[in-house]
Amino acid sequence: MKKVLIILALSLMALTAKAQVYVGGGISFQGTAANGQSSAVFTIAPEVGYNLDDNMAVGLSIGMGFADGITVFSLDPYFRYYFLDWGPLRFFADGNFNFTNTSVKNVENGSHSTWGLGVKPGIAVPVNEKWSIVGHVASLGYYDGTFGFNLNSMAGIGVYYEF
Repeated sequence: MKKVLIILALSLMALTAKAQVYVGGGISFQGTAANGQSSAVFTIAPEVGYNLDDNMAVGLSIGMGFADGITVFSLDPYFRYYFLDWGPLRFFADGNFNFTNTSVKNVENGSHSTWGLGVKPGIAVPVNEKWSIVGHVASLGYYDGTFGFNLNSMAGIGVYYEF
């Protein structure tokens, strides 16, 4: 048993030795329409990811949002590719699969689940060697039964810390 624990500890140290793992999260704003009513939902989304190399990463974001009797839960695994470094700015695109469940309080059949596949462009601004500010601006893909480009859905800003 001691050998297994030592191997696991050494493996975790090796994974984090080259700043490959990052944690963080973000806040986002999303307009939501349910049963003929529209509302603004602010979402908090903790996130964890793993840098495969200097230009690619995989990660998972779990979002939770609440507003005006509406509860939103989202699960968003992604593959990130950094395609342009311009000065201190790093531009990327996230290929993602999104699952979202929206519940509206006091409404019959008020729960609605959606899924989608798409691309979210973004920008990362390193503050120092360990911290970064990251923003997403839009989404392009198939979400909730429709294909299209949406500036409002999934726009947000976050902070990451790399180990």
